[in-house]
Amino acid sequence: MNSKYKLAAAVCLAMVLLSLIPQIHLWLVRGMEWNGAYVTIQGDEPLYAAYLNSLLEGRTRRNDPYGAKDANAPLPESTFSIQFIPAYVISAVARIFGASASTAMIALIAVSSGLAALAIFWMLDSVTADYRLAAAGTLFVLCFGGLAGGHALVGLLVKTTDLSMPSLPFLRRYQPAASFPFLILFVGLVWRALTNQSKRTSTSSALLAGITFAVLIFSYLYLWTAAAAWLVCFSVLWFLLRAADRIKLVATLGIIAAIAAGALAPYAYLVSQRPASLDEQQTLHLTHRPDLFRIPEILGVLILIGLIVAIARHKIERHQPRVIFVASLAVLPLVVFNQQILTGRSMQPYHFAAFVTNYLVLLALLIGCALWKSLPQRVLVWMMALSFAWGVVEVGLPSRLNTVPEAVVNDQIVPVLKRLETLSREDGTLTDLRNRGSASTIVFSPQLNVSVLLPAWTSQPTLLDIGGLDFGGVSREERKEYFYLHLYYAHADIEALRKALKGMPDDPGMNYYARAVIFGHERIVPALAADFISIQDEEIEREIRAYQDYAKSFSRAQALKRPLSYVVTQTDSNFDFTNIDLWYERDAGERAGVYTLYRVKLREQLR
Repeated sequence: MNSKYKLAAAVCLAMVLLSLIPQIHLWLVRGMEWNGAYVTIQGDEPLYAAYLNSLLEGRTRRNDPYGAKDANAPLPESTFSIQFIPAYVISAVARIFGASASTAMIALIAVSSGLAALAIFWMLDSVTADYRLAAAGTLFVLCFGGLAGGHALVGLLVKTTDLSMPSLPFLRRYQPAASFPFLILFVGLVWRALTNQSKRTSTSSALLAGITFAVLIFSYLYLWTAAAAWLVCFSVLWFLLRAADRIKLVATLGIIAAIAAGALAPYAYLVSQRPASLDEQQTLHLTHRPDLFRIPEILGVLILIGLIVAIARHKIERHQPRVIFVASLAVLPLVVFNQQILTGRSMQPYHFAAFVTNYLVLLALLIGCALWKSLPQRVLVWMMALSFAWGVVEVGLPSRLNTVPEAVVNDQIVPVLKRLETLSREDGTLTDLRNRGSASTIVFSPQLNVSVLLPAWTSQPTLLDIGGLDFGGVSREERKEYFYLHLYYAHADIEALRKALKGMPDDPGMNYYARAVIFGHERIVPALAADFISIQDEEIEREIRAYQDYAKSFSRAQALKRPLSYVVTQTDSNFDFTNIDLWYERDAGERAGVYTLYRVKLREQLR
């Protein structure tokens, strides 16, 4: 094995190790008591794990794992069913090895980090022909990507973001972790198609680029749209600055466009089948307002200024392929964050800063520096060491303070979820899903985390149907009604609810969810709204009065809307069963770890 492949392997292993630090930490903390939980590094991951588990259980592509509904329920398309390739590939591999959704999530973070490192190493080596720079640059890009996007550890410390993003944002599972290497692969293949002197290699590279783009279309919206925007930037610059290569450019674009068109047609059909509520949930805004001051944009502008200075000083030539390549990557943030000036539509653009442009501008920075001056080997060694050290801090500190303590709590929930999974084969859940496309064995728990994690382990629906809006299974109004029902059965304290709606809850797990259900994501996170309006005290009091009226008038009709089958409580929680016992009969309970599982049935007068 020569030095290039040894360095590539070392960089790959370094990133795999960084990615597994939280999980290794959990294993060390839990020891022999570990029940199989993975460490959640971002709040959306349980939804992805739930969808994975539903596919592992043979459910249809369109399904709501939280509401236990399948396509013949019926259900519209959702972001999960439209962007189905990663989930299908992961679940297929997991099925081969007999792995659970949780185990698949653990393996995925290691595999994705390794593949991302290999993809960036290959792309940098292809562009710069310097494998040492490629090795150092891979660690630099992946470890400092969160910083370049204004997210991760520094973003939280200096309050440049109000969003929860993992320290290594590209590793959020399974989006964009599973698809991110394909973005880098696409960029590298387009480069090879236009710069390789062999016609056969150029054609095959263009074909592979087109296939890769098609995969991205059905994988993750923000990756394929960014890839398309970059291709436009690169092509325009190439066309203007390299007149002799225009025929080759047109041929390459023709191949990619033909394959892309074949993928975009069915994609457009699937998107047309989405519910209107999905646009609300994804906070689609109609605006023409420019967005000019994000960190990737600032970095991109600085890189462009550096290129202009270098060209003016005759250090580089503007028609050089690598100069065009760097310029296209540098200008990309300005394009993706301001496309709404023309289209009038913007949907959570912070995803571009967290998952795409931050990494691509760092690639542009590295290649641009190499254009200006060759970096000495000692500088590259220091770059690798400092990048890895920063990665350890970025991953290790949140692991120690936040993600692993939360994972310990989640791991204690797993035994009762496994017991419910066993019961799903006996209580009619799986039979009803196969025959009717829905199940009615509803599980209630006053602890929000139980409802969040349940669909990643078993098939019973949850009372809250937490992901129902995302999966197209419920409307906003229904979701709010389910929340009221949850509060009633939980015998919620009004002052605790008031604190939750103000963002100061006694139960941290209820913090974001309570406000999101009542007011919507766009009223909580400024980054999600073009015109952010904070939640006002009078609105909170109005909603509290609405719930109080609901609780006072609770009747047989409300109980019959979503009859419970199971109640899960923490054994030592002293939970108040008053409102549940008023309407249900429950058994003595079954202990599963630190939780107790009760079977309940409606009292006779309610039947």
